[in-house]
Amino acid sequence: MIGKYKLLVIMQTLLIFSICIFASAAEAKSDSNIPKNKIVALVYDDSGSMWEQSGNVPIDNWKYANYALQSFVALLEKQDHLKVVSMSAPTVPEPIELEERLRQHEINQIRAWTGKRSTPLESLHTAINELKKAVDSNKNSDFWLIVLTDGIFNELNHHEQKLTMGQIEENKSGLFKSLRELKEKMDQTGASFNSTLIPIESYLSSDELEIMADFKRQWTESSAGNVLVSNGEQDIIQRINEVAALMTNRDPSEQEKFDLHPVWDGSQLVLESPFPLRRITLIEQSAVENASFKEFYMNNQRIEQGMEGPYKVITPDDPAKLHPPIQGTFTHFKNVIGDGVIERGTYKIIFDKPLLEEQQKSIKILAEPAIDFKVDFKKKNGDGKLTSDPEVFFAGSKMRLEATLLKSESNDEEIDLRDIDVKSLFEVEAEIDEVKLRLKYDSKVNKFIGDFTSPQKQEIPINVKVNIKGFYQKVKESSLQVNPTRKLSLVANTDTWSTPLDELNEADPFVITPMVNGEEMTSEELKKVFNKLKIETSSYIKIEKEQKGNQIYIYPKSLTPIFRTSVGDIPLHVTLPGQYPNEIAKESFTLKIVDISFLDKYGVYVLKALLWLALLVYIIGIIIKPRFDKNRISIEFKQSRKRERLRDARGMTEDFHTNWVNRWLVPYLAEKKSIGDLTFKADRKKDRVLLVKESQDSNLVVRHEKLEGRSKKADIPIYHNDEIQIERSNDHSIYIFKSH
Repeated sequence: MIGKYKLLVIMQTLLIFSICIFASAAEAKSDSNIPKNKIVALVYDDSGSMWEQSGNVPIDNWKYANYALQSFVALLEKQDHLKVVSMSAPTVPEPIELEERLRQHEINQIRAWTGKRSTPLESLHTAINELKKAVDSNKNSDFWLIVLTDGIFNELNHHEQKLTMGQIEENKSGLFKSLRELKEKMDQTGASFNSTLIPIESYLSSDELEIMADFKRQWTESSAGNVLVSNGEQDIIQRINEVAALMTNRDPSEQEKFDLHPVWDGSQLVLESPFPLRRITLIEQSAVENASFKEFYMNNQRIEQGMEGPYKVITPDDPAKLHPPIQGTFTHFKNVIGDGVIERGTYKIIFDKPLLEEQQKSIKILAEPAIDFKVDFKKKNGDGKLTSDPEVFFAGSKMRLEATLLKSESNDEEIDLRDIDVKSLFEVEAEIDEVKLRLKYDSKVNKFIGDFTSPQKQEIPINVKVNIKGFYQKVKESSLQVNPTRKLSLVANTDTWSTPLDELNEADPFVITPMVNGEEMTSEELKKVFNKLKIETSSYIKIEKEQKGNQIYIYPKSLTPIFRTSVGDIPLHVTLPGQYPNEIAKESFTLKIVDISFLDKYGVYVLKALLWLALLVYIIGIIIKPRFDKNRISIEFKQSRKRERLRDARGMTEDFHTNWVNRWLVPYLAEKKSIGDLTFKADRKKDRVLLVKESQDSNLVVRHEKLEGRSKKADIPIYHNDEIQIERSNDHSIYIFKSH
């Protein structure tokens, strides 16, 4: 039975303080340092409904609320400020002294509170006004507004017969207007502000739950606050682990992922952390004698005055004796040297004597991380390099988000994660314009990085959440300012550009000046984008381009032959993309090319065409010219004065060799060769020759047949072994054609 209520009390003990830590995580600013102190205004419900439910049935809400407040005081630091506005004294913000030598006395005083009055709305106005006054002189503090109540405020309860619905709406409007003004003032001064409503709804009726639901909704809307509902013992027990995690800024869903690896060794407790800590708190919930601490060591260095406490808390006397009393102690261990951060490493807590196993189990260890992180934005250039210059952050830019883990209370001192199992411990995620982006750890730069494309917005809301599973959780709200897309344009340096066709290749260039937002683009920027320049035209013309300084020189050139070049108005469509996304300049220009006379335009090409045609005809003539196959054909001939002796005469052989010029340079005309009294002409077929008609006469015998009337009519083909005889009065000749 005692164990059951021990668990319940632990939850109530940590409840309020954990809310503050949770709220801080949700509303984190961009400053990398944890504020030096917390300023808390707490509205404490000590009304009669905390003691009794309907029918005068006693309940223990008042007792556990009192115990939670005692524990809250024990958990704060001495530089913090706490004012409690109890509903039994709604206009009096009671300051609670947190000095170490006086704190136990304050805790004892709280335990003696026994107020039993109503639930006035005035108590909440008092707390809001206290924070409004405090922010003017404490801008670097963390401000918390905490309301702990189990019922509906009197002025908002429509069951109150003295109030009309109009009065209730007026009271509600005034409250949430004041709450919005507080939030706006905090935002204007740059202070960290967190509001948390803790409604205990165990004994509310259905009508009261409906009223409370509306109150919770408007609370969240007006102050961006948190609501943590308690619905009774079973609900409290189920949420104990969640609340314990929230107290130390941990992710409540991953409690088993990380701890300080506690090892009991005789009279000492050895702890180990790979991360720096702000404070270690040992909470001992035990009905037996509490342990006594002796020394605190950080990395083998004894920290003098490094222990604070113990602060003893106990449930107040319960007249109804519903449940046994619960007591506990809170002891803090911290580093009082330098920046006050407990450096990562190994820590030893020395006790006066070895602890019993039951005592060891009754001790819970809470570690408050000294961790923060910063968020940086960089733009990825086309060459892969990164720049942090915000002047080049444009919509559509390829961006990189970097989250760097820092040691809090330091001047941006990075925490080296290279020796830590980052993959299993960390979850780092960004929400960019409601789109989630998972960040991955890059050991080369010791940062969590993620690449994204900047949306089409001038201001992009970005939330970055860093979660060390079971140890640390924090969300930072920021925004990325995106520059409006620059307007690019192209301006011609002359209104008209004209040149005659025959002077086109030597004409002055057409000059264009790129403009950015009405100003001339620099030569350096033009150089970066010049290779993206496109010049298009539907006309037949050649375009050459060149950059000179911050101007574009366009050289129109004629085609070859020149008459292929278009004349008249020549449209040019020029496109120049910028070096940043969504930047593009598109302009159309018109050039004028003046036509020339027909003779100037076509004359030289007609002459060239005729010459080429003549050359072609000549070459064809050379190719098709009939030539003797001089290595294959020959003529054997014999001569005698007497016919009867002709067959016995000595024969001679004559080839068909001719001079080189006639054979290779004279086109078309068949090659000729005179042998004796006869002249032969080459035929297209190489195995024969032609006896030209000019060397024929009627007495000529060809193939044993006189020509007579057929002579001089046409060339006669002469084949292999054909004989040609010539008979004159005193001269007889015979010619025999040979084709090998």
